[in-house]
Amino acid sequence: MESKIVYELSGNISTNFAGTKKLFEFYKSASDYYNETIYLDFYHLNWFDANLSALFGSILTKLNKENNLVFSTDINYLREHFDVLFRNGFFKNGTKIADEQQSTINYKSISPNDKTGFIDYIENDLLNHRGMPNFSEKEKDEILESLIEVFCNIQIHSKSTEDFYVCGQYYPEKKILTFSMVDIGIGFLPAIKERTENVINNDYDAIKWALKKRNTTKSSPGGLGLYDLNSYFNRTKGNLQIITGDTFWSTELENAVIKKFTFQTPYVGSILNLFFN
Repeated sequence: MESKIVYELSGNISTNFAGTKKLFEFYKSASDYYNETIYLDFYHLNWFDANLSALFGSILTKLNKENNLVFSTDINYLREHFDVLFRNGFFKNGTKIADEQQSTINYKSISPNDKTGFIDYIENDLLNHRGMPNFSEKEKDEILESLIEVFCNIQIHSKSTEDFYVCGQYYPEKKILTFSMVDIGIGFLPAIKERTENVINNDYDAIKWALKKRNTTKSSPGGLGLYDLNSYFNRTKGNLQIITGDTFWSTELENAVIKKFTFQTPYVGSILNLFFN
């Protein structure tokens, strides 16, 4: 009997350093294989933050494209225990489960050239979601503009031609909506290092540089996207996480003793997780 490759996902995969690290470790392990089918074992997984479908989906797609890997799993078990991954459209096996709780924001991959599609998604799926705070029109416009700036930067700083991945989840009991955006380009550092003529030479400093007002790697004015998002989440007691290269940074860590976490086995590109309070 042919032995199969099994990868066990266990414990909790949450939108924090530990949960992100688990998905990075999965990518590292799976990337050692080529032209194989990997069976994903969800039996020991207690919790999966559905917004992390954006990161998980980017990993599965990247492994499929680059290593010709395909993935299988116990779809009936998943449907029974993680139906949220069907409600948000991450798994499309058979009929879509209706999102009666209205807690999900659809999982989607968007071409970096499809600015119109991205704006449409942000306006309709994210900003109009029932879990969003009661914005003033000014705040809504500011968030939209900031996210468009972030999206447009993908092609420039990240040099990514691959799709951009988005997904969100509303947690009604906590009254928090978490939204994740993932690109699989080269990350923040290379373009910032070049722009600053090697003054900025590590991922943490690159994140801090990108958060400053008016800092941009573009030749035209810009740089308010991340600055405005950071200001908004500080003001509203939400949270913004930025993960790029080997560094995990968040607004919450700014007030802590430890200002960042470091990954031993980083993934690629950049991840932004937005926690609307």
